[in-house]
Amino acid sequence: MQTFRKPFVALALAVVGSLAACTVAVAESASGSGATFPQNFLASATVAYNAATGDNVTYANPGGGSSKGKAAFKAGLTDFGGTDSSVTSAQAGSFDWIYVPYVAGPIAIAYRLDELKGQTLSLSPATINGIFGGTIRKWNDPSIANDMKTNPAWANSKKKSDLKGASSIWATTGPSSALITVTLIPSVLKASKGKSVELYDNTAKKSVKSVTIAAKGQIAISAAVKSTSDYSVKVAGKKVGKYAVSAVNLPNKPIIVVYRSDGSGTTNNFCNFMKNGTNSDWVINDAFTSCVPGGSAKVASFGSTFQGQSGSANLSNYVAENSGTIGYAEASFVTDATRAAKGMQSANVKNAAGKFVGPTAAGSSAFIAGASIDAIGFVTFNFKQTTNSTAYPIVAVTYGLGKTAKSAKNAVVSEFFTWVLNTYAPASADALGYAPLTGAMKDAGLAQAKKVNSK
Repeated sequence: MQTFRKPFVALALAVVGSLAACTVAVAESASGSGATFPQNFLASATVAYNAATGDNVTYANPGGGSSKGKAAFKAGLTDFGGTDSSVTSAQAGSFDWIYVPYVAGPIAIAYRLDELKGQTLSLSPATINGIFGGTIRKWNDPSIANDMKTNPAWANSKKKSDLKGASSIWATTGPSSALITVTLIPSVLKASKGKSVELYDNTAKKSVKSVTIAAKGQIAISAAVKSTSDYSVKVAGKKVGKYAVSAVNLPNKPIIVVYRSDGSGTTNNFCNFMKNGTNSDWVINDAFTSCVPGGSAKVASFGSTFQGQSGSANLSNYVAENSGTIGYAEASFVTDATRAAKGMQSANVKNAAGKFVGPTAAGSSAFIAGASIDAIGFVTFNFKQTTNSTAYPIVAVTYGLGKTAKSAKNAVVSEFFTWVLNTYAPASADALGYAPLTGAMKDAGLAQAKKVNSK
C-alpha cells in the first residue's frame, strides 16, 4: 500500500479574550495546466487524491492545450505541466525536469451526421486522410461508401441512455459477430456492482449474453449476432443502446472538418497517426494547420468547411451542435451524455491488421502494448502492428512535466503521479474513457515519478 506524508501541521494560535488556542490543518498545494486530452480524467483524479491525502492538487479547466501547458511550466507559472506531445529544446525550461507518463486514451474520430440515423461510421486510414486533408469533401464520397460496405451498418436508434453515465459502442468483428463495449462512469459503476450488462435479442425475445459488473468501468461483450435481429444493450435492466442493421444513406452534403486551433497534444498525436499510419506528407506538430499537407494556406482555401476550435471541450461541443461535422478528441468527450444525446458518435477505425475497432480502453491498451518507451520517459508508437487485430490505432499517452529539485510542492507532484499510476488509473481510468498504463509502461512511469523531487 502506498504511504503518503502527513501534511497536516498543528499551529498554536495566540488569541485574546475568551477564545482558546486551536489547531489548523495545513495542506500543501500543487497546480498544473496544459493538455485538455486528460481533462476529464484529471478532474476526477485530483478530487479523489485531495480527499485521500489532504493536499490540494489542481489542474486548470480548461488546461489551455499542450503548447500553453509547456509554456506555463517553462515560465514557472505552474508546479507541473500537462502535455501529450514532446517538449522541444525551445520549449524546455532552464531547470531540470522530466516526463511522467501516467495514463493513455483513444483519440476518437467524432462526428454528427443526422442522416445516418445512429449508424456507426467505419473509416479506413486512407479515408480519414482524405477527409482531414481536404480531398474528400462530401459525405457521399465513394471512399466513405466503400468503407461502410465492408461491415454491416449497425445503427443505435437510442440517442439518450436510460441510465445517465452509461454508454455503449458497437464494433462489428465479423460477418455475424460483434464486440459491444459498455462504459460506466465511476459513480454508475459503484452503484451497479453486482448487477449485469446484457445483450438482448429483441426479435427472438431472449438474452444473448450477460456479464456481471465487477471492478472495471468498461465491460466488453463479444457475441454472435444476426443482421435480421435488433438488439438492446442493458445495464441493470435499463436500456443504454438499441441496435439494428439498416440501409446506409450518405447525403450529398459538405463535410465540415473541425480541428484544434490551439497548440494541442491531441493534434500532435492525431497527426502522428496520419503521418505514420496513412500519408507521410503529414507533419507532426501541435498545430493542425502546420500538420496538414499544404499547411495553413491549404486550410484557408477550404473556407467555412474547416472550422478551428480551442480545446477538446469546445471542439466536441461544436461537433455535437452541428450535423455534418467531423473532428477528433479523446473518447470521453464524445461519450458525454449531453453530446451523445444530440447525435454525436465515434467512428470505428480500420487498424493495420485490417479490423475496424472502436475507441475503447481495451483497444488503446492493445495498441500501446506494441509501443516503446525511452530513457527519459517518452513513448513511441508502432503503427505497423499488422497482426494486432484488437488494437485501436489513434491513441495518445499523456504526461506530467515535473521538476527534479527538492521542494514541498514537488514532493506532492511526485506523490500524485505515483498514486495515479498505482491506484487511481487501474481502478478508474477505463470508467472515465481512458486506459491505465500497465506492465513495463507503468513501471517506467513510476520510475519517472520518483525522479520528481529527487535532487
